[in-house]
Amino acid sequence: MPAIQPIIAIKAGKCNQEGTTVMPCPEPGLLYVYLHPDEGLHHLCWKPRGAVEPEIDLLMIPGDARLVPINPNNTGRFFVLKFSSSSQRNFYWLQAQSEDPENLAHWSERDKSWIRRIDNILRGEEEDEEMGDAPINSSEIEQEGSQPRRDGEDGARAAPPQIDFASLLSQIQVPGGQAMQQAPSLSLHDLLSSANTTPLVEKMSEKTIDSLISNLPPALVPTNASLSQKKQIITKVLRSPQFAQGAVSLTVALREGALRGVADSLKVPILPGEEASGDPVGVFVKGIKREVEKEGEN
Repeated sequence: MPAIQPIIAIKAGKCNQEGTTVMPCPEPGLLYVYLHPDEGLHHLCWKPRGAVEPEIDLLMIPGDARLVPINPNNTGRFFVLKFSSSSQRNFYWLQAQSEDPENLAHWSERDKSWIRRIDNILRGEEEDEEMGDAPINSSEIEQEGSQPRRDGEDGARAAPPQIDFASLLSQIQVPGGQAMQQAPSLSLHDLLSSANTTPLVEKMSEKTIDSLISNLPPALVPTNASLSQKKQIITKVLRSPQFAQGAVSLTVALREGALRGVADSLKVPILPGEEASGDPVGVFVKGIKREVEKEGEN
């Protein structure tokens, strides 16, 4: 892969969390964001300053994460990366020199603008500031808040392609009973990952593939496409940022109390009392599997 072109990089250290206590690590670090050329998705990375490879490399789904300052804190400028689709929290502390030497916890407008810019990128908002070019190992990127430009803006994104969630989810195993209650919260994005869906697509019958293809815009499918070509098209859609964002958005909706409404609109059967029996995503997937099995019997 060519040299990474970071969008923004700031001097920041990582933190360790012990219970409710967050402890800053003294190691000089660099927090940066780049756009992966193949995935079309942003990655948020942290590495020790001077290192070549990142120690932390997180794939960011648009709208799934926020980067926000923790305020107030008397010992420094701390901020947290938090996710809508999970309870994961990553803490960092700003290592750039404070503009108020007598107050280490002072958030200047400069400091806030760095965090705000990264947060906007994670939320999928357009960038509105000019940025220059620099590879990740250049000296410029080590400067506080340096903002190298991304190669080639791709303009407005295409409308998200639609595909049948139910056909895919019905074939994916989810934990059941006590195992589901003890497992971490499920995410449709995780269940519909490439590792899960690619083998399924490869094994699907032509009838199932045609059913999935029927949900896609005709322009995406060549006339007289072979079964192999159709499988490649579906696999490409499943790896697209738009599909990933759709899976995250539906996960968030289910967790925020929309299980019954979503299930009713999609005609997914939810049994009485089932809403309170476990993770709403797991309940939703089990309902889909139940309906598919019922249709198979008819």
